[in-house]
Amino acid sequence: MRLILGSGSPRRKELLAQLGILPDAILPPDIDEDPRKGELPRPYAARLAREKAAAVAAGPDDIVLCADTTVALGRRILGKPRDAGEAAAFLTLLGGRRHEVITAVAVRGGTASGRGSR
Repeated sequence: MRLILGSGSPRRKELLAQLGILPDAILPPDIDEDPRKGELPRPYAARLAREKAAAVAAGPDDIVLCADTTVALGRRILGKPRDAGEAAAFLTLLGGRRHEVITAVAVRGGTASGRGSR
């Protein structure tokens, strides 16, 4: 059995290392992370975590661990900034305002096709 981390985030790997867990493989999935029309922040983060876990190819005995973190300003989802300018605009928008940082986690057992869940 292998633990596959479905993320290219150095922070996710670091968090696991703090728990004494080293993934056997790191396989960041390539999925569309655009919010759906009218999608709220919490369901959005949960959907992305599930879709990431489903997109990672894994063997039948593997465990896939994926997560998604999003920043929400009310009902507005602030995605990953495209560039430094957009990152600065997000920080200005958030400055002095209440916002949420939402993380959803998905874990699934592997299958030969890379699809499935437990």
